[in-house]
Amino acid sequence: MKRILGVAGAVLLAVSLASCGSADTVASQAESASPSASPKPTTYYGETASAVAALIPGCSDIKPGDIAKGGPDLASTASCVLDGRTIDVNSWRDTKAIDSMKRVIEANEAEVYYARGTGWTAHVRRDMTFQYQITNQGGELLKLGMSGQTAPAPDLRGEMEVSQKIADALGGKVEHYQP
Repeated sequence: MKRILGVAGAVLLAVSLASCGSADTVASQAESASPSASPKPTTYYGETASAVAALIPGCSDIKPGDIAKGGPDLASTASCVLDGRTIDVNSWRDTKAIDSMKRVIEANEAEVYYARGTGWTAHVRRDMTFQYQITNQGGELLKLGMSGQTAPAPDLRGEMEVSQKIADALGGKVEHYQP
């Protein structure tokens, strides 16, 4: 009887040791397979605004826009809905073109948050004024001005949060203009 218990004990000990080794192996495999920070999508100058909008998680109802006479080196424009807000995404041909957009923002003399990255900018739409300005649609600006409509009060906190979400998703940054 002692011999059977001794054999059974040895088998149990061998199984226990084998399972300990397996547990260590499983744990080390789990550590090596654990998720790491996902890489940000790569964007480039001249990429379509619709393609950039499609890279933004949660951005739905993506629609290409009309660049009309276009601002300096505006490549394309699109809109989408993110967190219940309409977002205008603009793609640019080079960094100087994005910098020229800043002049339009400064001329408006209104506080604004927007996201910016390689070849693109994105902002919460208050009304169509800003888009008409950067797409150089004077006729549409005149119609909007004559309509008697006023832009809604800005939701600066919401603009900042949405801009941060876009910047985080695309590896960009948030710009804040304050007159």
